[in-house]
Amino acid sequence: MDYKEIKHLLDLYLEGNTNLSEEENLRLFFKSTKELPPEWESFRSFFGYYDQAKLERYPQEITKRKSLFRPWMAAASLVAIVLSLQFYSSSLNALSTDQMDAQIAFDQFKDNMKKVSSRLNKGAKQVSYLDYWNETTQKLIK
Repeated sequence: MDYKEIKHLLDLYLEGNTNLSEEENLRLFFKSTKELPPEWESFRSFFGYYDQAKLERYPQEITKRKSLFRPWMAAASLVAIVLSLQFYSSSLNALSTDQMDAQIAFDQFKDNMKKVSSRLNKGAKQVSYLDYWNETTQKLIK
């Protein structure tokens, strides 16, 4: 192949208009030709990449043994979750017991305050008679 034809194939390749046989011709040209123009040196490594990629081997997948501890780990995590939920719910019950004690104390305080208020009201009625006596004595003194 002459350089003019290779130049034309390279232009077609860069535009994406080549078929597989033309690309194979380019690959063989860059593989077999020792002396290339400097602007085409980068294409040598580009088309040489396919040859290297064909030689590359991937290791086979290694199948792992299933661990015998996996079911035990699942059971242990389930037990841990159940115990933590039990602990959490018991702490909520303790809070509600404290709240109930506070409510009982508040109710007792409210009852005692009602009793004190009723006694003070009875005393205020009796003091109103003193107020009446005070007014009359003030009138007499004047």
